[in-house]
Amino acid sequence: MNRPDAELAGQRELLRDSARSFCQRDLAAGRLHALRAAKTVYDHAAWAAIAELGWTGILVPEAAGGLELGLADAAIVAEELGRVVAPEPFVETAIAATALAALGTTPAIEELLSGIAAGTAIVVLSTGARDVDELPRVESQDGNCVLEGIARHVPLAEAADAVLLACRVGGRAALLHLPRTTPGIDRLRAECADGSHHTTLRFESTTLPAAALLASGPEADAALAVAGDAARLLTAAYAQGLASAALDLTRAYLGTRVQFGRRLGSFQALQHRAVDLLLHRELTAATLDAVLEEYTASADPLERTVLASRAAHRALVGAVAITRDAVQMHGAIGFTQECDVGLYLNRALVLAARCGHAGGQLARVARLASARIEAVTATGGARSVQAPADGDWEALSDEDFRTLVRAWFEAEYPADLRYPPRRLHWNEIKEWSLKLSRQGWLAPNWPREYGGMGLGPSKLMVFIEEQERWGVARAPDMGITMVGPLLIKHGTPEQRSAYLPKILAGENIWCQGYSEPNAGSDLASLRTEAIIDGDDFVVTGQKTWTTLAQDATHIFLLVRTDKAAKKQAGISFLLVDMNTPGITVRPIRNLAGNPEFCELFFDAVRVPRANLVGEMNKGWTIAKALLGFERVFLGSPKQSQYALQRLARIATERGLFADAAFSERYTRLRLDVLDLEAFYRRFAAIVKSGGTLGPEVSLLKIWATETYARLTEAMLEAAGPDGGTLGQVAFGASEIDAVAAFYNARPATIYGGANEIQRNIVAKGVLDLPDE
Repeated sequence: MNRPDAELAGQRELLRDSARSFCQRDLAAGRLHALRAAKTVYDHAAWAAIAELGWTGILVPEAAGGLELGLADAAIVAEELGRVVAPEPFVETAIAATALAALGTTPAIEELLSGIAAGTAIVVLSTGARDVDELPRVESQDGNCVLEGIARHVPLAEAADAVLLACRVGGRAALLHLPRTTPGIDRLRAECADGSHHTTLRFESTTLPAAALLASGPEADAALAVAGDAARLLTAAYAQGLASAALDLTRAYLGTRVQFGRRLGSFQALQHRAVDLLLHRELTAATLDAVLEEYTASADPLERTVLASRAAHRALVGAVAITRDAVQMHGAIGFTQECDVGLYLNRALVLAARCGHAGGQLARVARLASARIEAVTATGGARSVQAPADGDWEALSDEDFRTLVRAWFEAEYPADLRYPPRRLHWNEIKEWSLKLSRQGWLAPNWPREYGGMGLGPSKLMVFIEEQERWGVARAPDMGITMVGPLLIKHGTPEQRSAYLPKILAGENIWCQGYSEPNAGSDLASLRTEAIIDGDDFVVTGQKTWTTLAQDATHIFLLVRTDKAAKKQAGISFLLVDMNTPGITVRPIRNLAGNPEFCELFFDAVRVPRANLVGEMNKGWTIAKALLGFERVFLGSPKQSQYALQRLARIATERGLFADAAFSERYTRLRLDVLDLEAFYRRFAAIVKSGGTLGPEVSLLKIWATETYARLTEAMLEAAGPDGGTLGQVAFGASEIDAVAAFYNARPATIYGGANEIQRNIVAKGVLDLPDE
């Protein structure tokens, strides 16, 4: 049944609220202690209540009494059950239901599905074999099916009413209905770390009626494939709930447990560790949402399987890391049975083993997905879109706007400037900036009345994404991205008329005066001061790490105007002409030898009071807002996507994909980039909707820049003897500067606030960990 997106989202939110309320009220994790003491696999009363809610029928067709919803709906329930470590066999029966529903309609299949939907039949799927030859063999004899062989690691076989057994008939996969009461089966039960069990079933001339064979050949192959996808996706959802709850338990413990006279959560080492666990959780959430959306939209079985494995890989990595570290951060109490956190770790271990572990999913993706990411190519014969005659870009759809912008960049941007290995100076990029200005595209985020394109948040993100996709170099653009919007919102009419036209004309080039020798990421500690003297401020102090200040005609400064105020207060925002007497600029060469940064000295520099932006002592609020949006753009996946392409090109030319270790490393990096894309879209959606970014955007900056760093390190290693060669090196038809990419990644983790500071921000602003 097709439903509008808004209606579907609303219904799923209601399902999530209902599932969370029921699980927290009736299925608290603490009940598992009593279940395990009684050696009871699951609570039958709880299972009956789950069936009453209709969850057992989520993936069962309506004709068999089910709700006939989708995997995204089942994933919601699985995640909420994971939060309370519920042992009830929701995921196991849902997997079996998926396989049965894929087989079509027969009385036997309908009976099994009806039992699953009603909660009166627990059916589990057995697949535990690496290939068809290892599956139990079925032969026809006297009108019956005779089983020979072994089925290993069948989950909950002793608690299930029936096993949907993967077997083989004549060398092809088949599915067989195996009731628990079937005689002639040797069972070897093994206990699992979470109190559940799996069983090895040995068949020696085990006889069943011919009707027990439900399907064979392509039909069984297809059913097993979709069931395998369901197993990975629902396991990922359950693991995400599990990890989320374990992190919440740990955060609460860090906020209350006192050690050495301080709460544990005040120790920076534990704060940073907790932030990395939060990053695991949030990255998994974004990946799972993206995968479920793409999986639902795809009709390609191979693509679906890769997507499911990608979700399982990310979720299992996160769940094992979070639950393992949760025990560590609880200390000795975490290693006792009376502490709930151990329940989460044990369950995570069993889930990972059943699903094939994160490494197994990584290997599956490496086998199934193409190992090569092709470079971006021109759109060629893409459809033509006309620009609006009145300049109202918002009148176009986002899709049409993207098509138009993409075509223009590909036609007009100089090929030799694509993806430059370093920041370009103004003289190198000036002609392109002036071309943008003549086109009216230099200031996409400014309102039209001030000479900008007047783009709303959604189209602004499209514009930026297309620039990055095509490798458009970033000009010294602080005037466009920061000063202009700042003056439009906080400036006086005189300031706007004095500065905005000259920014658009390329006459005023701006740089940013934030960081100082002892106030880099800790901007609130800046010491450059501005003292009022008549109609002027007198500025004295020093700024450093100022990007391309040698090219700038103007600088915007954060200065201290009230020494007695608290750190974040007493700071003001000034506009300064770089030709003012008393300013000294000293370029600083970076590791690559390029003078990208500068050190600036202000010796009693007189700045008109008219150059104050906003209120006196309120500059911190302005600066903080600008930094939030900067972190979104620093979190863009485009840089990592391009690095991945370059890595693939190097590896292809050097034959590295034949090496299993490299292939695994490359696949892991590829998944990191794909998951970065999903993570970025979450924050981009906030910007597009005009929302406000919170401190959690720092997580995006951390993941994006550290992913890029890992990619550049892999490029150096892949380049072999040329991993230390400066400049462009030929790899086939491509010229690649691997060393420059590595150098570029070093400051990426520092720009916009060092990643260590970002972790501090998240620890306080998101996890709410204590100061002492």
